[in-house]
Amino acid sequence: MDLLPPPSPEISVRRVPSIQHVRASASESAAVAEANAEPEVESDPEVVGPVPVIKLSDKIHILGFDPDARFIAHALAAVPDLPPVQMLTHHVGSMRKWGEEGRAITIYDKEKNTITSRAIPCPEYIGRQHRQRWSWPVVLDNIIVSTVSGAVLPSLAALRRRIDRRTTLCLLQPGLGLMELLNEKIFDDPATRPNYVICHSAHKFQRHSSLKYSLRHVPGKLLLHAVPRGEDADLDQKTSEALGSQHTQHIMKLLSAADDLSAVGLPWHVLLRHKFPQMIFGSLADAMSVILGCRYDQIRNGWYTMDFWDSLLTETMRIVVSLPELHANPDILEFFIRESFPKKLKRKLERQGSEYSQWISMVRKGQMPPVAFFNGYFIRRAQELGLDHSMNSLVLNLVKARHAGRYNELKLSLPMGLQPYMMDSDKIGGGQDKFDPVLDVEWDF
Repeated sequence: MDLLPPPSPEISVRRVPSIQHVRASASESAAVAEANAEPEVESDPEVVGPVPVIKLSDKIHILGFDPDARFIAHALAAVPDLPPVQMLTHHVGSMRKWGEEGRAITIYDKEKNTITSRAIPCPEYIGRQHRQRWSWPVVLDNIIVSTVSGAVLPSLAALRRRIDRRTTLCLLQPGLGLMELLNEKIFDDPATRPNYVICHSAHKFQRHSSLKYSLRHVPGKLLLHAVPRGEDADLDQKTSEALGSQHTQHIMKLLSAADDLSAVGLPWHVLLRHKFPQMIFGSLADAMSVILGCRYDQIRNGWYTMDFWDSLLTETMRIVVSLPELHANPDILEFFIRESFPKKLKRKLERQGSEYSQWISMVRKGQMPPVAFFNGYFIRRAQELGLDHSMNSLVLNLVKARHAGRYNELKLSLPMGLQPYMMDSDKIGGGQDKFDPVLDVEWDF
């Protein structure tokens, strides 16, 4: 699949005086200088030649060490002529285990048969003890972000000097809204912010053993959407989009070259069709399990819990079906308004049985679960549309409260609660042990 369209033969550029200098590669700098040139008649757009084709780097960095991150590193290692993929990790233990486990990532099938084992470079540590040792930082051209949501902002903030408009960030996160948060907190200047590709992984993983570099894998697809670059102070929007598209299409082409990933580029509304079911389920089941500190089946079997489920689902679906990007695509909208959709969510809840949510494991370790990119995303979209979001706001605040209680308990190393909250089986607060062999298996380290 050829994801890189040829440049348009002619692009109408509105000349805008430059107000900020932007560092760029040689070819992109030429495009910026041309767009910033003073016109003879400023009010009339001038037709210029095609936007120059930028020479782009094939080097890929992967921020994170969760199963998706490790699998992508393994898959890209098989692409001929691709520079070695460099993983960026928050924990020195990942570097130690790399040497102990053969300096390779091994993939098994669901029957535990070995599929492939491929060597990768030692992960580079970028944790709190990391110190930048360069006088002029080298720009990172392609970064795949696949880690716990709480680690994304501090990690990218530490790499800020190595990220500019030449960088493409592939955000492989279970929810939505991370791009907007990054633009607000870190990349607030449109002229220097990176390009974005929103990703959704349908690959499934299980821990094979205690080995960190071994995974059991059930094949799926890696879905990609290139976000169009907006207008900035230095470039006309068409030129900005054309240059940004070269960056995003390039990394999508690199990912598509790895057969194991089964990477597919999709328009935004089709990506939402695949991403929203998981988000809606997480905003219900995972959020409620954290609030109650309970198993999935304890939600399904309770009359009051399912009444709460129905109220929260009704509000969430009202938000989803009101989104303009779905109304513009009736086939996608029809999928969510079917009577069968809520039933599918309940059947999925039943299939989880007596398992605990991964969000509980995160809260037990003092980590904030990605509720801001599940319920928080629906809240933001409801605010844009003027819709009620009281149930989702309540859930968001309760999850944050449970996290705050557990975080303080771990910080003080004291069991702050005399009894578990709500029920004796509560697995978060009330003097719970710091480690549970069932709940607290490492999944992102």
